[in-house]
Amino acid sequence: MKLSNLKKAVSKARQDLQLAERKAAELRRSAKAARARAEQVRLEHRRLRKAAKQAKKLALAAEDQACERRRIWEKAEKRLAKALKKLAKAKGGGAKKAVKAAARPRKPASPKPAVKKTPSITPKTQKPAVLGQAPPASPGAAKTNPASPTV
Repeated sequence: MKLSNLKKAVSKARQDLQLAERKAAELRRSAKAARARAEQVRLEHRRLRKAAKQAKKLALAAEDQACERRRIWEKAEKRLAKALKKLAKAKGGGAKKAVKAAARPRKPASPKPAVKKTPSITPKTQKPAVLGQAPPASPGAAKTNPASPTV
């Protein structure tokens, strides 16, 4: 071979080597970027799994709380229904209650002080409350005998 052919082959080999080195460097950069993206995706996946796990826990806690509140609500409804039933029985069953009370022995009543009642008829010295209204002429005039027939 001639020296000129060898020089051409060497220069071509150098160009091929430089091209291969550039491609290798580019591949290394892309591999590094891919690893970084893969790491970010892995971390994001871990975060998402953690968030999903936490959401599942919260959902279970909320469901438990809802069940507990429903149970308390049902208990309260039962108590209310029972109280309403008892109240209705007490109101509607007055005669039954009186019969039951008569059957039971009573305790002796404690002596109560007598209460003075105020008279319902106003004294004659007082003026009527309404100015246009006149006081009755006589105490018996206001009363009529309902037993006597009117003809």
